[in-house]
Amino acid sequence: MLNRTATLADVGDVAAFVASDRARTITGTEVNVSCGAMLD
Repeated sequence: MLNRTATLADVGDVAAFVASDRARTITGTEVNVSCGAMLD
């Protein structure tokens, strides 16, 4: 755990990355943005 909580900006950064062309090879995966608070 990172001893912090994810902010809306953190989640937004991940969403923007997943929606971008840089993530074009990522398929069928889950992204955990809980700062380690929740295990996959």
